[in-house]
Amino acid sequence: MTYVGVDWASGLWVTVTLGDDISITTHPSILNVWHDYKTSAEAILVDIPIGLPESGTRACDRAAKSMLKDRSSTIFSVPGRDIVEIDDYCDAREANDDSLGSQSWWLFPRIREVDVFLQEVNGAINRIYESHPEVCFAALAGEPLQSKNSEAGVDDRVALLKALDEDLHAEVREFVDERRDDAAWHHHISKGRIDDVVDAAALAGTAAKIGLTERASRADYPALPETGDRPPEDPVLDIPMEIVFPGGGVS
Repeated sequence: MTYVGVDWASGLWVTVTLGDDISITTHPSILNVWHDYKTSAEAILVDIPIGLPESGTRACDRAAKSMLKDRSSTIFSVPGRDIVEIDDYCDAREANDDSLGSQSWWLFPRIREVDVFLQEVNGAINRIYESHPEVCFAALAGEPLQSKNSEAGVDDRVALLKALDEDLHAEVREFVDERRDDAAWHHHISKGRIDDVVDAAALAGTAAKIGLTERASRADYPALPETGDRPPEDPVLDIPMEIVFPGGGVS
């Protein structure tokens, strides 16, 4: 079985594939990711919001912020589709109650990319899920981790990959060490994108650990919000707005 983790890395999508072999590479668009893995992947986990509310914020984002406590700023509270589709920053900020950070604004094109892709490509919605690396790592560690913007922060996350898959951990450990020693690019992945590789690996490992498959075939995978009820659905995509993670949580 093959599982794919996908993370946006400022200009491209970093993908980590976990199956008979482990691969680390990049793709220019989510459509290219689908093209390469649509016949082989059991599930694809993407670090991007999937499903937009009609108004207000999503329950899964609120649950993730609560789980991450002091690290809650790493979670983007997704506004409604009508705001995400606005092309002017000032107009979008005004429509969002005069509150919209620049980091959130720069994420809008990627949200729209995935949203339109899922609307237009038959079958993709059944195997592409939303996740968040910091939620996955917090669940594995039992507590939120400190910032990944240091070698120690990255190393803490790489170590946690062993709880998902030992071969995945070994492959990513080797990759990280090589990138640190040599800033030359590997499949368009520079030294500065090491953390994105680790994040994508966490998503691939999470999908494998919980045996994620098509939406129609099972619905008992761990996901935020953990309400016991089916979370609210996106009215356009007709899927629950949720963040898949490897189970467990933060006490």
